[in-house]
Amino acid sequence: MKQLIPFLLLPMLAFSQKEQKVNAPITKVTVFTAGAQVEHVKQVDLKAGKQVVIFEKLTDFVDPNSIQLKSSENATILSVRTRKNFDDLAIAKNDLETLNTKHKKLSQDERRLRDEYTVLLYDEQLLQKNNDLGSQQQAVKISELKEASTFYHSKMTEIQVRKSQVEDEIEVIIRAMNEIEQEISTRRSLPVKNYTEVEVELDVDKSGATDFTFSYITPNASWKPYYDMRSNGVGAPVLLEAKGLVSQSTGMDWTNVNLILSTNDPYDNTQEPVINPWFLNYYTPAPRKEPIARTTPVYNYSGETVFGEVLDVTTGEPLAFAKIQMSSNAQNIVTTDINGRYSFVVPRGESGITVSYLGYDDVYIAINAPFTKVLMSPQAIAMDELETESYNTSAIQSYGSYSVTTGELEEMAVSPSSRNMRKNRRSAKADAYSWSADGETSAGFYNQPIATTVEKDLRMEFQISTPFTVPSDNADHRVAIAVYTMNANYEYHAVPKLDPSVYLVAQISGWEKLNLLNGESNLYFDGTFIGKSYIDVNSSKDTLSFSLGKDKKIVVDRKRSEEKSKTKVFGSRNKYDVQWDFTIRNNGGASIPFIMKDHFPVSTNDDIKVKQGSYEGAVLEEKTGILTWKFNLAKGETKLFSFSYSVDYGNTQPIYLE
Repeated sequence: MKQLIPFLLLPMLAFSQKEQKVNAPITKVTVFTAGAQVEHVKQVDLKAGKQVVIFEKLTDFVDPNSIQLKSSENATILSVRTRKNFDDLAIAKNDLETLNTKHKKLSQDERRLRDEYTVLLYDEQLLQKNNDLGSQQQAVKISELKEASTFYHSKMTEIQVRKSQVEDEIEVIIRAMNEIEQEISTRRSLPVKNYTEVEVELDVDKSGATDFTFSYITPNASWKPYYDMRSNGVGAPVLLEAKGLVSQSTGMDWTNVNLILSTNDPYDNTQEPVINPWFLNYYTPAPRKEPIARTTPVYNYSGETVFGEVLDVTTGEPLAFAKIQMSSNAQNIVTTDINGRYSFVVPRGESGITVSYLGYDDVYIAINAPFTKVLMSPQAIAMDELETESYNTSAIQSYGSYSVTTGELEEMAVSPSSRNMRKNRRSAKADAYSWSADGETSAGFYNQPIATTVEKDLRMEFQISTPFTVPSDNADHRVAIAVYTMNANYEYHAVPKLDPSVYLVAQISGWEKLNLLNGESNLYFDGTFIGKSYIDVNSSKDTLSFSLGKDKKIVVDRKRSEEKSKTKVFGSRNKYDVQWDFTIRNNGGASIPFIMKDHFPVSTNDDIKVKQGSYEGAVLEEKTGILTWKFNLAKGETKLFSFSYSVDYGNTQPIYLE
């Protein structure tokens, strides 16, 4: 028996280890194109020996495989694991108990005042029934009449004044009760925030301060580049402002953190392709690369205890004894308690539950949070049965990854006037929940610090120079990265066959040295927004071209020559001859290069023969038949161009000829 004692003490010692909960602030965030690496730093005072430190209230969206943790040399890390938790409901319950106590006292005061009001009514009726002082046998003396009149007037005045006071006091109490009811409803719908905890088991050599630094990747964040391109006029350099749109919905605000924007994607496939032998035979399809799906972390709740609450979606009342059935094992059933709450240990491999209640539609809920609020809708019934007052309904909001807390709400007797006020209040509450989806408002945008660009082997990083704040609202927040001044060559481009307008175009070279990324660009010319474009850094061209809009001072006219255009018929064949004449006139535009394009038709049928005619001043691309004229056009100058061709084709088949 003595030999068993050391072994029995081991679990007792392990069980005796106290958990020290620590809230570590976020100090640095590296945002990827999909996901973000969040870093926390905290100094903790620890005693010597084995112990457990819990870093609590982290985002609910943590990739457990990505956790990295290091500590000072005085502590040895024995194990690291994650677990799920949620905000303690005791705080909300205490608040609700306090509110219910206040409501109960006000209800008692209201009942006392209504009893007093009833007594006043009885007094008033008593006076009214005994206002006949005389009789048929004996008249009332004047002195007695005066005395009775004075008493009657005084008493009725006292009763009426007190009745008015009681009515006012009841109205004040009802208003206070309605406010408490509204606050109780608000408390019931407060979100319960689910979060992750990192549990670290340590062996500390000596007591003292221990520094911890740990990081993890969360998938609920991203950033994308975009640009503002500005030009002050023809001949002026182009100002390119590179920016990033950062968004996150981790449930935790990033307040004054060191922000880094990285071009890395941790969830992109990193497995290199493997080529297999290609055995050729008839009906053998060409080999193709099998698509590899992107994987994002999914937390496994197997073996953990999860909690929840089942509510009526229309009234917010808890549903007692609702049936909760595991999706993979219909025999595994739990029920809610009298307050509509439930808890159970998740069986291995279980991913969801089905909640059912008599008279309500079944609801399937995925197990993806430690605390879940289940809202159940009553089944449809005949309209003539819907006679219940609508004042009992309360708006229950959905919070995405959040769930809603609840407290014990006592049944309350509410007066008719209180019901009317509650009904009006519900309408006001519905208005309060309305919101605008205008994502272009400037309220969500911040100052624009300039970033430091760090080029690494497999990625590019832009380190923001000043602390930055990104709230967890899933909205785009602008971050300035860099500003480039680039020389540009300006040209006029025109394709009069498709569009008679002339476009001013900026040609920018040397852009490949600027570490740009693919992204949308806003274009501004001469202080005016003119549209959007897209920067494609995967292009093989060494020049980026941006259209800056139409210049209506340049006029291009394209007409078919009536004299030199005709169709001839030779038996079963037709011959179409045509000449196109161009007139280009500069009525005050800039004297910059002008590029105009048109084309010869290109035959893909041996029976259709195209003969190219003259194309004075143009360069011909033989494979495509595209003609390009490039020239300078001074202010007030007019130029004339033309080109011609003929098409020989059979008249038995239709053909489109311009």
